Amino acid sequence: MNYIIITGNLGNDPVLKFSKDNKALASFSLAVGQRVKENGEWVDAKTMWFQVKFFGVPAEKVVDRYKKGDTVTVSGRLEESFYTAKDGEEKSSKDIFAFDINKIERYTKLENADPAGTDKAPF
Repeated sequence: MNYIIITGNLGNDPVLKFSKDNKALASFSLAVGQRVKENGEWVDAKTMWFQVKFFGVPAEKVVDRYKKGDTVTVSGRLEESFYTAKDGEEKSSKDIFAFDINKIERYTKLENADPAGTDKAPF
């Protein structure tokens, strides 16, 4: 079974295209960062890039709901393809043919929050 669930950030706004038989295709790049510990400090390491593709009605919804920078979890089928770049170098592309996407909301730090959590609950 080929199934991937991955969380990352949209590298660009989703682009919507239509096939000759009027089927929708939305695609965007997804950056997945890694952090490693070096000399006792956490630092950003290599970023992996994936091309995410949605088809049909979900494609049209993705374009309306998501934008560059959004943190999302995507699930789908992973495929790797190979191509020759303009400079003649052999490269690979990691493509996710997606079934589902969910936005991960980022929470901002509260200015005057009680770090010990001793504030009384509002209910």
